[in-house]
Amino acid sequence: MQETILKLIQLQELDNKIKDWRQTAADGPGRLALAREKLTALEAELATREAGVAENLAKKTDAETAVGELNQRKATNQARQLKARDPNEYRAVLKEEETIGHALAAQEDELLALLDAGEKLAAALPALRSSVEEETKAYAEVEEKIRSVIADGLEHEAGALLGREALAASVPPQILGKYANVARNRDGQAVAPVVSGMCRCCRLSIPPQLYNELQRNDKLITCPNCARILWWMHHPHFKDHCTEPEPAAAPEKPEKPEKPAKTAAEARKPKAKPKPKGKGAKADPETPGSFAAAEAAGQ
Repeated sequence: MQETILKLIQLQELDNKIKDWRQTAADGPGRLALAREKLTALEAELATREAGVAENLAKKTDAETAVGELNQRKATNQARQLKARDPNEYRAVLKEEETIGHALAAQEDELLALLDAGEKLAAALPALRSSVEEETKAYAEVEEKIRSVIADGLEHEAGALLGREALAASVPPQILGKYANVARNRDGQAVAPVVSGMCRCCRLSIPPQLYNELQRNDKLITCPNCARILWWMHHPHFKDHCTEPEPAAAPEKPEKPEKPAKTAAEARKPKAKPKPKGKGAKADPETPGSFAAAEAAGQ
């Protein structure tokens, strides 16, 4: 029975490979398109933010130039005030100064707003660039994996199908039929490894008695929860198919140290009797009884 179970394990591994090859070939282009779409959206967002930063910088430069020109006009106007020849000219120069002042205040407010907006836009760029880099790397990894699996399938699927046919022919028909029925009902997974008393497919524990029988590896056993054919992963006969280390045994609890035996003298020593609480006994302030005794004594 060990050899039959081993063949079922090998048959399941071949079926999983063939399924993976075919599934990746069918779903790979769609997965790549979704990954590319996500990366493209991030790249577009980064380009928009970078364009916003550049536009903000250009507006800030224009605003700084305008503030400089208005300050120059203000200085010229102040010089003209000193050279005014009559009250009318002086009033005209003052009016111009007022107009320049309003324009300068508005331009300075705009410049401050541009500086604040520029800082916020620039602060968001590093994180966005990092996201684009990570997504670019993730896309490259997904693309490489899909292409590798598809190429592997194209190269080896024909040989795997021939090997599967030969392997299936060496399994007793009744057991092979059971394998096929379970695989049909369980999305292609008919054989399940067991570790620490738990089926690795349905993630439920199997009864202890059944686990003990499974470890003997002398008959075909199915999971009472998912009906898959079980095999104990850490049996020496299946070591080439074991994919995870055997769990460490739980540490034994240290035994409590025994109390040393009493000596003969200690055994003969009488226990001290509690002192009687009479009239002459000292009141204990922590107990209600002593409080009543103290109250009676006061009477």
